[in-house]
Amino acid sequence: MSSPAPAAAPAAAPAAAPDQQQPAFRGVFGFIGGAVAKAVSTTFIVLVVAAFVAQHVLDAKKTIIDAKTHSPEIVQARMLARFEAGSVIPPFEKYHVNRPEAVAMLQGVLRPALLKDYTVVIGEVGCGKTTAVLDAIRANSTGIVYHIVGAELPVDVPKRLAGSLAFAFNRFTFTAGYFKDRSVEMEQVTSAEEPFKSWAILELGLRDVAAQFKAKHGHVATLVIDAVDEIAQQGPALLHVIQDFAKAAADKQLLNVVLVTSDGSTLPELKESSAMTRARVVEVGDLTDQQAVTYLVRRDIHEDLAKRAVAEIAGGRLILLNNLADDLLFKTVEQIFLEFHIGTRGALRRLFGDLAQISPPVSSTFCRLCRGAQHVDDVEEALGLDLTKKLLATNTNILAYHPDETYTLHSRHVQRSVAALLNCTRP
Repeated sequence: MSSPAPAAAPAAAPAAAPDQQQPAFRGVFGFIGGAVAKAVSTTFIVLVVAAFVAQHVLDAKKTIIDAKTHSPEIVQARMLARFEAGSVIPPFEKYHVNRPEAVAMLQGVLRPALLKDYTVVIGEVGCGKTTAVLDAIRANSTGIVYHIVGAELPVDVPKRLAGSLAFAFNRFTFTAGYFKDRSVEMEQVTSAEEPFKSWAILELGLRDVAAQFKAKHGHVATLVIDAVDEIAQQGPALLHVIQDFAKAAADKQLLNVVLVTSDGSTLPELKESSAMTRARVVEVGDLTDQQAVTYLVRRDIHEDLAKRAVAEIAGGRLILLNNLADDLLFKTVEQIFLEFHIGTRGALRRLFGDLAQISPPVSSTFCRLCRGAQHVDDVEEALGLDLTKKLLATNTNILAYHPDETYTLHSRHVQRSVAALLNCTRP
């Protein structure tokens, strides 16, 4: 009997259709994607937190560094270092004129053996006053800070001066304790208007540093502020505050303050301050005629022509000599003088009108000035104080004031012009 045939193998299950396979793949990839997303999210959060913490740490460090960098002690240390190093003075100019007498006088002003008062240095515009001051500092600038006022507004003057002193205005200075330690109420300073607020803070720093310098070196430091007439022209209030500080510093033998003004017309403003009672006024005058001729010869002007130009136009006024060195290359002495003469005549006509109608007392005063210096009382009595001030103004340049209480005519060409216009003759 034959064996039964083996049973047929069950048929394989049909392959799943593609749309039946996707749920499985989706499940796998969904799981992986979720894990990755979770990991990325966690990493992002960690990075954000780390960045926040890092920034917080940096901010904290910056605050500490700022506090150390801008603390009053550090600010004052920088200012002390500036005084100890002294201001950097530029080298001599190409056509430099040696003025040993003026430089020696100014060196005595800059380094007084005994500080009794502050100093006001005056000199007509263009006389070489600033150059002489820089020459006096250049030999040894240690302990001397030099600052020249520009054409800035008064509100900016203390801040520009602070820059020359390496003094930084900052929030750490404005603390009640800082002011209290110096017997000053914080409200007095913080409520003040500018520029007086900035000046008050700078002044406190200056006092501290001046005391430190004197204790360390055994002598006072010197602060030179040049062109203070720029401050006076926009209102004398700040100038008077600076004068008060200069006087107080001299009274306490704390700091030698030297104020330089570009012409004598600023002196009336300076004298309005009671602090002027402790000021010593010194003058940087013009070059001698021989120095002036030597200067022009060095500028390639023939000696005979240089002598005429000095005698008839410039005298020893350095700014005029500078201009002459160029003008004489293409103009004659007569042509140059005529230009100045027209300017002087115009200035006098603006003040007096018809020059033929000038009163005899005024005319005779001008003629005496043509011959030399006259005492201030005689000139002011004859001309009147208001007219005298107008003649001193830099936009007129007819009169010049001198510390020995005299007036002269402003320059050599003004003397010649006035003598010709008013028919002055020598006695």
